[in-house]
Amino acid sequence: MDLNNRFPTNPSFIEGLRVLLVDNDVNFCNSLTPMLQSYGVKVQTASLGEQALEIFEQWQPDILLNGISSPKEDGYALIQQVRTLTGERGKVVPAIALTGTVTEDMYQHALLAGFSLCFAKPIVINDFVAVLGILAITNNLHSCSC
Repeated sequence: MDLNNRFPTNPSFIEGLRVLLVDNDVNFCNSLTPMLQSYGVKVQTASLGEQALEIFEQWQPDILLNGISSPKEDGYALIQQVRTLTGERGKVVPAIALTGTVTEDMYQHALLAGFSLCFAKPIVINDFVAVLGILAITNNLHSCSC
């Protein structure tokens, strides 16, 4: 499959994806959510890990977007809980760490903690949609017959 011919011209690979967005920055969540929804993504948001874990268990998202730089909570704790839960269920859910800046050490730490990728804010939506599409394709999450 030639991904270069699919993105960004064919964002239908993310249509219908269930994405859980966890970030303590309400403005960030309020801006990213409608952008993702405009591509047909179903989005649930949470600002705290406990709330996020509850939504994760009940809603079972396809992809987790998790802010890791929070003054109140450590975003790494949530990914560990999610990885334990998904390991018990036998389903790996791709997870993207979101942060204000990405250093090589931070990226390595995020990968070792269980994240699939690390992405810096602010989000460039076309690039982010492409990344979500690639995750959907590589994890067989898309239902499109494109």
